[in-house]
Amino acid sequence: MATLQIPNAITEDQPQMEQEKEQRNWAELNGDILMEIFRMIGILDVFKGAGSVCRAWRRVAKDEPDLWRRIDMTNHNYAFESDVLRDLTKLAIDRSKGRLEEFWIEDLGNDDLLQYLSDRTTVLKSLKLILCFQIREEGLINTVKKQPLLEELQITFGSFSGKLPELVGKEIPNLKRFKLNRAWSFPPSPNPYDDDEEMVNIEDEEAFGIGKTMHELRDLQLIGNRLTNEGLKAILQGCPHLETLDLRRCYNIDMDSDMRARCGRLDTFRSPDDSLDDYEFKAETSPDRSDMDYDEYGDDDFGNVPFNYVDDDFGANFDDFPWDIYDPTDSDDDWGGGNGGGGGGNTAALEEYLGSL
Repeated sequence: MATLQIPNAITEDQPQMEQEKEQRNWAELNGDILMEIFRMIGILDVFKGAGSVCRAWRRVAKDEPDLWRRIDMTNHNYAFESDVLRDLTKLAIDRSKGRLEEFWIEDLGNDDLLQYLSDRTTVLKSLKLILCFQIREEGLINTVKKQPLLEELQITFGSFSGKLPELVGKEIPNLKRFKLNRAWSFPPSPNPYDDDEEMVNIEDEEAFGIGKTMHELRDLQLIGNRLTNEGLKAILQGCPHLETLDLRRCYNIDMDSDMRARCGRLDTFRSPDDSLDDYEFKAETSPDRSDMDYDEYGDDDFGNVPFNYVDDDFGANFDDFPWDIYDPTDSDDDWGGGNGGGGGGNTAALEEYLGSL
């Protein structure tokens, strides 16, 4: 008669813990595999504890600069602890030992952090700035001019003038991918200056700057931009290698037969009315405020910007991190990093704490 086999069941015929399976020694995990695990869980979880499980894991987290070639501080969901997060970001920059190639931040950026970055790497290839209203135009330009290998720049919801694209293009003429995304209104509000040629030129200032200086662009995203057909023509004429163009919610574009023909040569084109289902942000203004530009708000807190921002992703729980090791009284201003926004802030204290785990 056949014996019924019950997988993983404990029976009298099995020794206690045949089930006593050999315990895995996690300290012996291959370093390359461990780095892949660390990359998957993200920087905050590495700092939170994964990088201090044992000496071997601590060694990889601290002494393997290749682990820190990408620093992704987006979707962290901890804006209320921005000073500590900036210091953690600086610590990650230190650990990259000059090999940092991709730097992505959300709601943490200021001029001090960008200066810290540019003082410690010149091999950056990708820079993404999301909700970084405290970064000034001068600070950004001073950073990109020190990054000759930069190929990708994303600015989503920032506070810059229409001159920014031209200034960026002059410093990094070999830029391949550029995203400059703003909020939009629906339905679109009428522009009271539609008959004013000077104001129309202001609407196209960013587009003209792109066409004038970014001749090597392959991918361009301008969601929510107020460019007109003239600005679009300048981009298409000035960027002969352009393959992908995303103009969703650019309601000043009239997609007539001429514009459709001009855009038809592109590999991928997203028109003003195309769906935003695959866009990771939602930022819609009320129509009566849509003609206002962000630089009118200066360095005000993000809460004063008149649109409803929703990020579709959120970071992991970080509630039990010892935030109290940061001393906010060291800051000279509301937006600066620790120790007055200069130098490394409290990175030494953070490193000492992490080493004690």
